Amino acid sequence: MMIRKTVVFLVLLFGLCLRVSASGTQWLRWASGEDFLKGQGEGVAVTASGTLRAVGVWKEALSFTEPVLTAVAESEAGKLYVATGHPARVYRVSGSTAEKVADLPAEQATAMLVDSDGVLWITTMAPGLLLRLDGEKVEEKGRLGEGGFWDLVEFEGSILVAAGPPAEIFRLGEQGIERWAEVPDSFVRCLAVDGHRLLAGSSGSGLVLSFEASARVAVTADSPFTEISDLLVGPEGDVWAVALVGEPVEQRPGAAGEKGSKDSSKGTGSSSSASLDLDLPKVGGKTAVSELLRMTPEGALLEQHRFTRQVAGSLSADGDEILVGTGYEGEIWSFTRDGGARMATLDAVQAVAMSPGGKYVITQGPAALFERQSGGGEHRFRSEPRKFEIPNRFGQFRIQASSGTSEIRFRQGAGSPEKAIWLQWGPWLSGPQGESGLPPGRLVQWEVRLGEGTRLDAVNLARREINLAPVFKGIRVEDPGVIYLNSPPMSGPVISEDHPSFDGIFTTLGTPPKKSPVAAQGKKYWQIGYRTLSWKVSDPNNDPLRFSVEVESADGLVLPIRKNLKATQLAVDMRAIPDGRYRFRVSASDERMNPSDSRSVSKFSSWFEVDNTPPEIGMERVGGELRIKISDGSELLRVEVSEDGGEWKMLEAEDLLLDGSRESFVYRPRPETKILICRAFDTHHNRNAAALRKEN
Repeated sequence: MMIRKTVVFLVLLFGLCLRVSASGTQWLRWASGEDFLKGQGEGVAVTASGTLRAVGVWKEALSFTEPVLTAVAESEAGKLYVATGHPARVYRVSGSTAEKVADLPAEQATAMLVDSDGVLWITTMAPGLLLRLDGEKVEEKGRLGEGGFWDLVEFEGSILVAAGPPAEIFRLGEQGIERWAEVPDSFVRCLAVDGHRLLAGSSGSGLVLSFEASARVAVTADSPFTEISDLLVGPEGDVWAVALVGEPVEQRPGAAGEKGSKDSSKGTGSSSSASLDLDLPKVGGKTAVSELLRMTPEGALLEQHRFTRQVAGSLSADGDEILVGTGYEGEIWSFTRDGGARMATLDAVQAVAMSPGGKYVITQGPAALFERQSGGGEHRFRSEPRKFEIPNRFGQFRIQASSGTSEIRFRQGAGSPEKAIWLQWGPWLSGPQGESGLPPGRLVQWEVRLGEGTRLDAVNLARREINLAPVFKGIRVEDPGVIYLNSPPMSGPVISEDHPSFDGIFTTLGTPPKKSPVAAQGKKYWQIGYRTLSWKVSDPNNDPLRFSVEVESADGLVLPIRKNLKATQLAVDMRAIPDGRYRFRVSASDERMNPSDSRSVSKFSSWFEVDNTPPEIGMERVGGELRIKISDGSELLRVEVSEDGGEWKMLEAEDLLLDGSRESFVYRPRPETKILICRAFDTHHNRNAAALRKEN
């Protein structure tokens, strides 16, 4: 049999590849406060308008021999005081020198305040004292029988002091201290004044309370933490709070060791510390060490930032930015309502406290005073890493800066941002744009150096995914004759039943079948000579794909069927080729989106048989019996006889198994039958019929 030159096919448009491609060149963009606040910097800050700007950096101005610095205060006249612990002392700082003003009769100073008259007030623990410093004279104004004093403010013309345990607030009167309010917690940790109300943060249950001038509680908010360590009224009227896990412990001499030592890494540097032995709260399923909160006027605490590693302990404000001092690496963070980023890392274990405006920071590990300087030092910012599922090629960068100068460098890596494996940083690049020089990778990060007064608005980086080959997930060839259509065909030898109907001598169309379980493929029909193949394939870059289908014979002959297909299903009329053993090959290509860098992949189906030849039927009468022999190229499916045009009767093979391509049958017709008709079907739905007349 000669092979015909044309392979007839039926294309069914199912499974179109309607994907959004990611292979084209795109621009990564960091251009908002949200983007910048996810990074970390040194000597930079993120403004409320989303600009990255160079700011003053903190440099160590003084070091102290005492192991712990506990408080810092600055008067309106510019006098700066620093308090220590173990032993408890007060120093007056002028330039690069510190003059001891007084020794305090306690183990540790906890807070200091310069009131509206310029008088310095000091609180202590062990014992709890309220002290007034006039010149070099220390005057005791109040003493607790138990517990300690932790903070103090000037409120409505009076000095108020936080105490505990038990948790109480005292007011200094003409006769000494008197109880002003009781708090339902272990002790009052911090105080802040917001106009005509007093704010208090407690330890034990981590409460934030608001008191009217009459000492009546106005608003109470409960945090998921155990302690509110500091409070601040922001420039826009929001109340900011630092919450952490811990209980107050008495700091003993020698507790603060060298930076990085095991012991020194466990303290917060103030009169309360976060003990790593305590059970840390699970917030959102993750362990939290400390958190920055913002409180609404109604008392709702809103989470601004959760520190999973740092212990935040002190607050200050610089213009519209909130400054947060943390440990265990002595960091200063800058926050707006939109978020925050690391601003500086000090050469110390813990940033203990900050002066108003954040000009001065005291630390422990070592005990030192840092001063913010307007000039000098580097201003660096490192972006948050960007991760890609597919390796990317990186091209040009563009820097948008409203003023000043900048340099940028890049690096790429692999893994996750949390456990990245980074290559070395590239060279520093100057100018508003240029080539990044990055090799391909799945992680990318940049770092900038800003000149004095620089304000950076955006960083852009061109990238394009590396084109990967499509991936086949499977290919399927249906049983002979099975096709799928969205609607019944206009005409043609299609039988709309799951199997042909054999009621009577003529084949008819019966009731349509129920909804196909593979409705996505279309409705199931039968058409003799067809084979339907379908395939599943995906592209890692989400490129639209085009498909080619070929058929290959067992002896290696390959014939094209269709090219540039969008569909993922095809029904092919196999009557165009001779009987034999074949398989399909489907090729997928993304050339349409990648003309110069295309990828393609092919997959073979399993082998299947093509049989377009009907069975051969031989009949003879032997006495009163009809002997039938049938042979075919494939297994027989059904053999039937009809007497004089009557109904079809199924025949059983002589061996009672219809399982071969050659079978014998015996049938005993009625004596009066004039004509016998036999028909046979094979598994490919080829049929043949033969007749035998009765001899006169």
